Amino acid sequence: MAESIWYEKALECIDENDYAQAKIYFEKALTEGDTDAYNGLGYLYYVGLGVPQDYKQAFVLYQKGAKAGDANSIVTLGLCYELGHGIDRDLQKATYYYEKAAGMGVFVAMYKTGVKYQYGYGVGQNTEKALYWLEMAANEGYPRAFSTLGYLYYNGKLIEQDLQKSLAFFQKGVEAGDHWSRLAMSSFYEKGQFVTKDLEKAKSLAQEAYDSCKEKAIIEDDTDAQTRMGEFYFKGFPLIGIKQDYMQAAEWYEKAANHGDEGAQNNLGLMYRFGIGLIQSYEKALYWYSKAAASMNPNALDNLAGMYYHGYGVEQDYVKAAELYAKAANLGFANSQENLGEMYMKGLGVNQDYTKAVFWLEKSAKKGERSAFTPLANCYRKGLGVEKDVNKAFELLKKGAEMGDLQSKVSMAECLIEGWGTRCNFEHAFKILDTICHTEKEYREKHVTVNSFTSGNELFFEDPLDTVNLSHYAKAYYLLAILCYTGNGTKKDPSEAIRLLRTADKYGYVNEDASAEPLETLLERWKNASADEGIQDTVDCQVEIREKAQEKGERYDVVLLHADGTETIVNIMGRNKFIYILTLLITKKGKSIAGLTTKVFSCMRNELEELAERMKVRPTGGNYNQWIREFIYQEYREKEDGPLDKRYRFYTHKYSQALTDTNKCLNTSCSDEEYETFKLSSSRSQDSITTIPIEPSQIVVPESLYTFLDKIPTQDVLDKHPFKKIIKES
Repeated sequence: MAESIWYEKALECIDENDYAQAKIYFEKALTEGDTDAYNGLGYLYYVGLGVPQDYKQAFVLYQKGAKAGDANSIVTLGLCYELGHGIDRDLQKATYYYEKAAGMGVFVAMYKTGVKYQYGYGVGQNTEKALYWLEMAANEGYPRAFSTLGYLYYNGKLIEQDLQKSLAFFQKGVEAGDHWSRLAMSSFYEKGQFVTKDLEKAKSLAQEAYDSCKEKAIIEDDTDAQTRMGEFYFKGFPLIGIKQDYMQAAEWYEKAANHGDEGAQNNLGLMYRFGIGLIQSYEKALYWYSKAAASMNPNALDNLAGMYYHGYGVEQDYVKAAELYAKAANLGFANSQENLGEMYMKGLGVNQDYTKAVFWLEKSAKKGERSAFTPLANCYRKGLGVEKDVNKAFELLKKGAEMGDLQSKVSMAECLIEGWGTRCNFEHAFKILDTICHTEKEYREKHVTVNSFTSGNELFFEDPLDTVNLSHYAKAYYLLAILCYTGNGTKKDPSEAIRLLRTADKYGYVNEDASAEPLETLLERWKNASADEGIQDTVDCQVEIREKAQEKGERYDVVLLHADGTETIVNIMGRNKFIYILTLLITKKGKSIAGLTTKVFSCMRNELEELAERMKVRPTGGNYNQWIREFIYQEYREKEDGPLDKRYRFYTHKYSQALTDTNKCLNTSCSDEEYETFKLSSSRSQDSITTIPIEPSQIVVPESLYTFLDKIPTQDVLDKHPFKKIIKES
């Protein structure tokens, strides 16, 4: 309780929005020795109510209140140190004051102390202390503590996973009105985890969470809620009908960013950096990264360091990059610890120091940063900065591979081939590399993977198109080529080996072993050896279905991309081009198709019409719908309400004739070798169409046709389910 009546009067004035009078009463209270007034008056200066906003003056008042033993002043003093308001940012001091206030029974301080120990910000990471303070806050009913504990037990990264405990904390959080807990419980009900599956309940909780966030974001101008709204729209929330909308996401992030929310500032920087929902701008990305980095946001420091490291929007500066990585690394940010370790390994921006490299890489690996395992394994395999231990190196690579790290998978395969730290196992190595090279198509198609931190406030973008990942894919193709050429772990196939080696060369593979045979020499030697054995070399060519710049006529061209950089536009018009693209699209879903059955085409009627529309097919004497019906089907039942499979029947000979016509067009545009690779063939069976095998990686398909692919039921689906059920579902 306040000792002065002036303090109570000041609070009444704040309730009435009379901030100037509140300031006068707080000052009167201070003259009577009421120490609570330091925090109240500091708040006016901190926010700028009734006085010009002045962080330094607020800090001075909070400091005086803290010295007088006022618990609320101690908490806000910690906040000033955490955000760098009125004083240089110092996370160590922030945590000190939070923990001091927590010991005095302040709920929010208990929560903040627990989070600092959870992530190791300003203190050494300490799971035991994190749990202690978070549970203390939860016991006092602090809403956010419930969801934080719930996620800790759900993820199982810092403590042993316990989904029942996780569920219990989320349930308590819902009762306390925490919207994070509502979102989590919504997921439990949606999936039926430890609760009876209930979509209506899931939707209700999700809607409550969304409405709560929106209300706080708009009415209370709450920056945390605004950032959360940004995430709702960035990812989309299908359960309650919220579609992914990058523009709205950016608007919400910008609201929070302009209010100083460092997480939103970082997210906005990322959107500008990658051009997601906004026009790509390195200048604006740097602006927002710098804003967040000034508050010592570890994620923003790491992103800003990456801009200097690669020279995006600024002159490349390894020294500046190393400084920024070091700041984030010292804050416990695992990705920066890994990057700093690699810079010490390479001597970029810092003096080469393998001991320091190992120090930072081990810190990063212990925090679960998957990209740290391979460089750390290399240190152990070669004895750099640590005693040589090839067995430990292999175990580190296994851990990284299990976590999905691409470089670890490639390096693990290399160890299995060379016998480094393990027995040679060519079959296992082939399986790893073959899987990597098949997923490379996602890399080439320029997909960007977006993940969010468990806090839900910050985003992390992983761009698989950077030069680092490109080099890993290149090495995977090189190693797989070696296995195919030697026949180790797989059937010997020199032609395939040459194709794989060419891909490795195209992606810029450089052998780290200076004494190794140069790639171009190896390729020439393999080609000569294959020719001596009578093995025909494969055609190094791709098919690209390319959207035209203008919509007049057909929207797509079929283009052959040659190894020498030249192109051939294949002159296939109208229905023949439609058939060719249709076949390539279907082929794209798998290796090749053996049996495009009547049932498939019956199910695909709407999709075929959609593709014809995209192709701008304009058949003579009718619209595309009529053409599709006449060309693909033979109507033999007049009742339009009859079952689809009874009304339509695949008209094989018309399709086969179109393939024949298409091949004639191809034959005039392509070389003999290309024609043999890309020609189409059909069986004369009533129910089966076949195409020659063509590698999916040889076909480049534009984004606008992907949705069409997803609608086509595969043959295995048709085989497993009754035809009528498929018709109903489609």
